[in-house]
Amino acid sequence: MTMNPVRLAAAALLLAACAPAGPSSSPSPGRVSEAGLLRLADRRELDEAYLRAALADRDPAVARRAASVLANLRLPAGVALLGPALAHPDTSVAAAAAFALGQIADSAAVPLLVPYADPARAATAPTVVAEVAYALGKVRHPQARAALESLLRTVDSDGPGNNVVAGAALLAIWRQGRPLPVSAIDPWIRHADPEVRWRAAYALARRSEPAAAAILFRAADDAEPLVRSFVARALTGPMADSSGVGRQAAHDAVIRLATGDPEQIVRINALRTLGTYPGERTMRALIETAANGDEPYTVIAALEGMQRLGAQAALASPLLRGMVADAARPVFVRQTALAALTAIDAAQGVQAAGSIARDPAWRLRASAARAIAHARPMPLGDLAAALRDPDGRVASAALEEAVTVAGDTAVGSIRELLLAGLAHPDVIARTNALGGLAALADPGTLPVILDAYERAQADSMNDAALAAVAAVEAITKKDRGAAPQFAARFPRSGDYLVRQRVQALFGDSIANPWGEALPIETGLSDREYARIAAGARARPRPRAVIQTSRGEIEVELFADDAPLTVRSFLSLAARGFFDGQEWPRVVPNFVIQGGDPRGDTSGGPGYALRDEINRHLYHRGALGMALSGPDTGGSQWFVTHSPQPHLDGTYTVFGRVVRGMEVADVILPGDRIIRIREVR
Repeated sequence: MTMNPVRLAAAALLLAACAPAGPSSSPSPGRVSEAGLLRLADRRELDEAYLRAALADRDPAVARRAASVLANLRLPAGVALLGPALAHPDTSVAAAAAFALGQIADSAAVPLLVPYADPARAATAPTVVAEVAYALGKVRHPQARAALESLLRTVDSDGPGNNVVAGAALLAIWRQGRPLPVSAIDPWIRHADPEVRWRAAYALARRSEPAAAAILFRAADDAEPLVRSFVARALTGPMADSSGVGRQAAHDAVIRLATGDPEQIVRINALRTLGTYPGERTMRALIETAANGDEPYTVIAALEGMQRLGAQAALASPLLRGMVADAARPVFVRQTALAALTAIDAAQGVQAAGSIARDPAWRLRASAARAIAHARPMPLGDLAAALRDPDGRVASAALEEAVTVAGDTAVGSIRELLLAGLAHPDVIARTNALGGLAALADPGTLPVILDAYERAQADSMNDAALAAVAAVEAITKKDRGAAPQFAARFPRSGDYLVRQRVQALFGDSIANPWGEALPIETGLSDREYARIAAGARARPRPRAVIQTSRGEIEVELFADDAPLTVRSFLSLAARGFFDGQEWPRVVPNFVIQGGDPRGDTSGGPGYALRDEINRHLYHRGALGMALSGPDTGGSQWFVTHSPQPHLDGTYTVFGRVVRGMEVADVILPGDRIIRIREVR
């Protein structure tokens, strides 16, 4: 997500529990198998002959797996391999090929895809046409845009399979950027099928365009809650002014949705949007909800609306000060209240932070440190005290916020704080300090940055190593000798993510001593890949129960489409890795995130997983792998509260909730995962 805003730990080997045998030689075309394809995907290795043979295999499962490999390699060479598979007689293979072409996102795929974006095919091969539409959305190209618009204008709204096709085109067209063809989308927001309507509303809401806002305003009373939720998100004050709807009419609609809608997902979006309508009516609604609301998620959304208003929400300051100090309120609510107060008045935020700076809850102390960083001038002594907090997560929060607040222009003012941060025992505190030194880009700091990289070799997480590489690259722009010094001092890293970062940042200047970043030595044997491939075909799919301090959530795991991710998840669960962990992150009406042993979204298992991006969509209850970039998955995962199509094709979907979404709807940061167990 972007999701993503989390940092995950990574190391070179996949699983310590894997068989010790090393990888065999590259598979030959005469021995095509799903196990061999899994090995190529896991190593991020392109073997064109093997993949060509696999795509032509008589077993559709093998051909689909080959398409999946190419989807995750994302190399332009895959376009020529996948093109013929679009005509495969098995529509599941053709659809997988279309999906893979979209993931590669090369303009060379457009002429291959466009002939299949044909409404006439919707009745006989709706999944193929739908995947073609999704793929065209991911390739920014005039022909792709034209094909999607033509689909929306010409497909029969009542024909068999056409709802599937239109729904896919609606979730694809917004990716093409502006201008949005609102006249082609407009009819679908009035369609009889609520699934089609919410997709049309989503497409219109994703692009801030006046014509789209005017159409959405007319759908504010739609019977489908998802439609109303996207209306609530899109009807901002600036859009109301430019769309012709009028600020008064739009404000009335958003107030109604924020305070009177029966569905929480609608109220949450509307409360946030109220943060674009300064004035007394808005403040009455936000203050009433924050002060007296009995749903933590809507209280948090009201506080977020105040934070969005900033100084224009000064009327709420007394309430917010009281909420920060109210020990009876959930910690997450108190944290959010402090963030809102700081955005409204930094001085009051700093004062309120003083009351919780020594609270037993580390989350509150971390929030206090973040607020203190906003004081003017920045109180370096108080931040240095935060670095001495017994919990390293407080120090990491203080450094992260100080770097953010200082920005590139004033980062020099916190130089001494950053240098002190390099000595911290907490790996994420050092990572954040290195991020600030990268922004500073002072050649004089190169020696301590190189020392920080050396120290990072002893970490179980690679965050500090990656941050040190980025800092060296920033200095290289001022001192070309920085990269050669790095290359001369350090041997080739065993961590493929570090190798990839070095190759991307330094290029040929370090290519000879470090060599190529890929393929990855995974440590898995051919026999192990064969076992994983056999498990991927097993039915029924495995399930797991996530027992939390608020109840149980049962998930079905997509071992067929994300076998390595599911294997890792179940292995970690079996050894008790998740037992007792806090939920580190919750964004109401977006996701709950778990699986972090640190509890602050920065932890991991000590290894990294390759992405297994697949055709599953991020509907409500999807189980996805949290990332900090491609192929950085580990132990952190999330569950979506509502559809999140912008995540499709970016984060691995490896399961779905089959029981207990009502529990996922009330989880707060700091709540506990008691344990996760596989159920059969």
